[in-house]
Amino acid sequence: MRLNGSLTAGLRRTVGRPPWLTRGMPTVGSKATGLRSAASRLRSAVPPAVVLALAAGYLAADLGAALDEPAAGAVPASVTAGLVALQALALILRRRNAVAVFAVVVAIDAVLLGTSGGELGAGALAAMIASYALTRSGELRIRYQVLVCGAVTTGVVSAVAMAAVGAYPLVAVVAVAVVRPLLQYAAPAVLAEFLLARERLVGALRDRAELAERERLRDVEREIVEVRTAMARELHDIAAHHLSGIIVGAQAASALVTTDPDRTRAMLRTVQQDARTTLADLRRTVGLLRSETADTTASSGQPAPVPSLERIAGLVETATGRGQSVVLEVVGTPVALGPLAETAGYRMVQESLANAARHAPGSPGRVRIEYLPDVVRITVHNDASSAPATTRDERDDRGYGIPGMRERADLVGARLTTGRLPDGAWSNELEIPRETDRRDS
Repeated sequence: MRLNGSLTAGLRRTVGRPPWLTRGMPTVGSKATGLRSAASRLRSAVPPAVVLALAAGYLAADLGAALDEPAAGAVPASVTAGLVALQALALILRRRNAVAVFAVVVAIDAVLLGTSGGELGAGALAAMIASYALTRSGELRIRYQVLVCGAVTTGVVSAVAMAAVGAYPLVAVVAVAVVRPLLQYAAPAVLAEFLLARERLVGALRDRAELAERERLRDVEREIVEVRTAMARELHDIAAHHLSGIIVGAQAASALVTTDPDRTRAMLRTVQQDARTTLADLRRTVGLLRSETADTTASSGQPAPVPSLERIAGLVETATGRGQSVVLEVVGTPVALGPLAETAGYRMVQESLANAARHAPGSPGRVRIEYLPDVVRITVHNDASSAPATTRDERDDRGYGIPGMRERADLVGARLTTGRLPDGAWSNELEIPRETDRRDS
């Protein structure tokens, strides 16, 4: 529970939110969503309001007789204001159907240009807003085709209207016919594309950061699972071996208490030593979990020894002292492997002897260590037991002993072979590559 709490606190710190900010998140989130929605609607209403204000300005100027009469084809300012107001109303729907709104706005702008001799730019602002909205929506190919059509329409109408007046030189007509579409359509489109590219970049960076965060959290969770598995494996190996020895020793002492008191006392001393060793190993493991020194001392004051192949002789001696019939054979010159490999070999023998004591009591066994040129082969073999053949298999299938052996073997690239032999005996064999001493040291 403490580990889970630490992980939760760490995740909260990672995402940058203090714990108090996460309280009442559904209510706060709903309010924040509502505020964002209201702000978005307000921003959407600003452009039509500005265009409508422009129409109101024309109407006010007409009522105040502040506008001079336009040139050829002049229309009252109130009509111009009405047309600009229609543009403002059309812009309200620009996010739902940008193409249709753009067509309406451009058509009204063309009417304003045609009736003012190409001079009046009252509809230019609405055209720029419609161009911006069109660029930000719809398929790329379609929106630019529509933009080009609008630019050509504005340019042609402007040129024809100015030419019809006859008061402008050809150069001025051509210049206005080119510059006006650039200002009304090209400039808003470039601005919209720039902002879209920036938003895509920000979104990509945000997605990348979220992906990296998810990967980091997965790594943290995977490391936690690996640590838990390693600790569970270590605790199982310690408890299974020593507690099995304590149980076997106690049973043997109970059987000999009346017939052989001296041997009973020797058995009880062995049980006490196994208990002390178990306590020392458990303290050492707990010390690792608490980030304290790993060499936690037992009640005797001696540090808990590190598992190694050299200590396998002590395992055999302890098993023999409990009444098991076990023989140790060492073939070849001993070599030192890496700490993980040494621990894997030691724990395999420890677990095998514990299983033999539980499932095949009284059957002779042998531990053989072969130092070969390429591998170190460790074999634990015990003869067939008088117990039913299914007893051991079923118990091993439900337990964690053999899976723990396999996990340790996989960590160092070793090969583990376990199973019952045709004559009813049981054999566990671990082959550790010699290069392991260079990999995990």
